[in-house]
Amino acid sequence: MSDPVTRDLAGKSDEKERLAVEEGRRSYRRTSVADPIHGLIQFDRNDPSQNLLLNVMNSKAFQRLRRVKQMGLAEFVFPGATHSRFVHSIGSASLMMQALDQLNRSPHGKALLDSHYGTTNIPLSRLLLLGILVHDIGHAPLSHTLEDILGLEAQGLLHDKHWNRKILTEDKELHRIWKRFGADLPEAMLNFMGDGAPKHFLAQLVSSQLDMDRLDYLQRDSHFLGVQYGRIEAARIIANLEITKLPNGKEVVAVREEAVPAIEHYLFGRHQAYKMALHSLDKASEALLKKVLQRFQWARQQGISTGAPADELYQLMTDGKSLTTDQYLRMDDCYLWEKINQWASSSEDKLLSDLANRMLRHNLLKFVDLAKYGFGGASVQELEPVYEALKAHYQKRGLPMEFCFEETIVHSKPMYQPPDYREPIWIRTTRGNVVDLREVSSFSLSVKPKANLKHLLFVWDRDAMKVLTEALEHHLPIPPLPDEEDQLENEGWL
Repeated sequence: MSDPVTRDLAGKSDEKERLAVEEGRRSYRRTSVADPIHGLIQFDRNDPSQNLLLNVMNSKAFQRLRRVKQMGLAEFVFPGATHSRFVHSIGSASLMMQALDQLNRSPHGKALLDSHYGTTNIPLSRLLLLGILVHDIGHAPLSHTLEDILGLEAQGLLHDKHWNRKILTEDKELHRIWKRFGADLPEAMLNFMGDGAPKHFLAQLVSSQLDMDRLDYLQRDSHFLGVQYGRIEAARIIANLEITKLPNGKEVVAVREEAVPAIEHYLFGRHQAYKMALHSLDKASEALLKKVLQRFQWARQQGISTGAPADELYQLMTDGKSLTTDQYLRMDDCYLWEKINQWASSSEDKLLSDLANRMLRHNLLKFVDLAKYGFGGASVQELEPVYEALKAHYQKRGLPMEFCFEETIVHSKPMYQPPDYREPIWIRTTRGNVVDLREVSSFSLSVKPKANLKHLLFVWDRDAMKVLTEALEHHLPIPPLPDEEDQLENEGWL
């Protein structure tokens, strides 16, 4: 039998061992994400800001992004492009954590990131992490594709202008998370990002001409597309970030001059990415989906049974601002494809059924790109005889032209926007000056792109394509157009 002193020593030893085990458990409270782009991404639950991110990630509103494809209908052209807004958002948050680690290396950067935003007690670093994680939480099904097709910008219903705020401030589950971590979080973050208050200069790391969003999607999109343009040096750019001041005393995020080649590579990669995303067959997919949705709306307005009323989608198309947050969050890519399936099999409107079946079978509209023949941006007057020829052809076949023809003009975007339009990418030179990237870059960043990258005319089938071809050759002085097989071959589609 042990004496009291021995028992006391043993008890202290056991307690010490238990505390050590508990401390070890706390030190390993990490959630890991295996990512094909950034490798192993780790979130530390002992860190309040990263724990907040994990709670938001597990919310239903954020999990919905698993079912929203990053690149819309791009998989119709590049079959590997099936990645989601969910993994892109997590990847962007990972890059933001790296950026914060870099900025925290300087005493001024650490003090600034630890400081509180406005009258809140929320550190700026937390707003950066939350802002980048939820920057896409309000995306519609198929991301930008549906926004463009439905003209949501004209309704004031873009994800970053309307739905992000609505979801972050009205979703009940997110409200419970804010209550745990700080009830003023969503409003503070939105104000920090420039929604309701002047944009904080640090928010450029979330949304600007050089941000963590773009550094992620360039690498991720090119990886899943199966192309090489996105092999940028994100680590080099992030390792050269710093907080500095302009001559007028304004604080900015800048990049040291030694990383300029990496930034030039990044800008050229983004320029190539934009061209890749505007592949003519991708536009043909979007044109067909637009016709499907237009015909669905017409059938609903005529009181014709479509086989799936799709009430939330119809309301988004006709009166989107009246949608509740719960109604909007019910819509994702799965929702949209389910409706298309039902229209294909059960619609009493034959044309809607035909259009929906074409989407399901990848039977796209046929097209001609006038820009290839020097007539990109041809006026309505120049093309009027072409329209009339197609209209007569469709009338003979009993097809309404408004649902069997589409015209799309794709405008070029500049590689880099001057200060009149966007905040510049600031460079701290080896002499210590802070200048616009244009002053030190070897690229001609001020060169304006061509006015129109593509001018596409889409028609129903081969017969309509023949009518279009003959009308164009007759009314516009252009060389003979290639046949359909040659055209698809030129587009790189097998």
